[in-house]
Amino acid sequence: MEAAERLLPVARARQARCGPGADAVRAGRGGDGADGAPGVFCCGLRVASVDGSTTDVPDSERNAAYFGRPSNQSRDGAFPQVRWVTAAESGTGSLLGAAAGRYTEGEKSLALDLLGCLGPGMLVLADRNFLSWSLARAVLGTGAHILWRASASFTLKPVRALADGTYLAELKPPRKSDGPVLTVRVIEYTVHTAAENGTEESSEVFALVTDLIDTEDYPALDLACCYPDRWGCETVIGRHKTDMGEGQPVLRSGDPEGVIQEMWALFAVYQAICKLIGIGVSAMGIPPARISFPHALAAATDTVEAFPP
Repeated sequence: MEAAERLLPVARARQARCGPGADAVRAGRGGDGADGAPGVFCCGLRVASVDGSTTDVPDSERNAAYFGRPSNQSRDGAFPQVRWVTAAESGTGSLLGAAAGRYTEGEKSLALDLLGCLGPGMLVLADRNFLSWSLARAVLGTGAHILWRASASFTLKPVRALADGTYLAELKPPRKSDGPVLTVRVIEYTVHTAAENGTEESSEVFALVTDLIDTEDYPALDLACCYPDRWGCETVIGRHKTDMGEGQPVLRSGDPEGVIQEMWALFAVYQAICKLIGIGVSAMGIPPARISFPHALAAATDTVEAFPP
C-alpha cells in the first residue's frame, strides 16, 4: 500500500469534524440556567470565545505523515501534533463547536469550520492570532459580531475619530477583487494596577477591533471589560488537556482517523460534564464558576465506574 493511500484524506478529516462527535457537542451546547451568570452577555449579546491549541499524538509513521510535527532549525519535535480550535460560551465554558486537523493547518483555517455554530445575537472574542480580513468577513457573514485583539504589528490606520476616543479603521482584502473593505471600530486602552509599594504599573497598549460602531449602544469600557472573558476559552483548553487528560500529554491512537475520533470523544465528554454543571446551576441558582469542573468530572467518573460493563 502506498503511503498516500494509508493517510486519512482531508475530506474525511473534515467529515469527522461534523460526524457523531460533533452531534454530541451540538446536543449539549449552551449553559443551562446560566443566562444571568457573569460573562454570558455583554451589551445584550451572548459572548463566545474562539481559541486554539495543539496536542501530541503517538509517533507512528501514519500520524507523522498526516499530521506533521513542530520543528526548529536544529531538530524536529518529539511527537506529531494535532491542531484544534474551539468556540465556547463565555461564563459557562460550554462548547459551541470544535474542529481538529493537521499541525500544519493554521488556526484561522480551522476556525472556518466553526462558522456553523456562530450566528446573530452573538459577540465572538478572539486573540491576535485570528485577526484577518478574510476570517472577520466570514464570521460577520454569520450575523455574529466580533471583538478581536490586534497585534502591535497589525496596521490599523485611523479613518475617523469617534466622540468616545475610539476610532474607525479599515480591514482591507488582500486583493480588491476579493471583496469590500470592512469598516471597524478600534478601541485602544491600557490596564493600570497598583503595586504593593503604592506605585502604579501600566500594561502594554491593547487594541481591540469590533464591528460594533455605535458608541452609545456599545460603550468602549463595557467592551474592554468584556474582552478578558476570552480567557474562558483558555480554561476550556486547560480542562481538555489537563483535567481530562490525567496529565498524559499524548493521545493513544497511532492512526490519524483514530486520533480525530479520540479528539471528538474528549470534546463530547467535556460537553457532557458542562451539561451536568448546567443542571446543578439551574437547580441551585448559583453561578457556573461555583461548581468545580474537576470535581464534577470525578463525580461522573465514579458513577461510571460504579456500573462496570
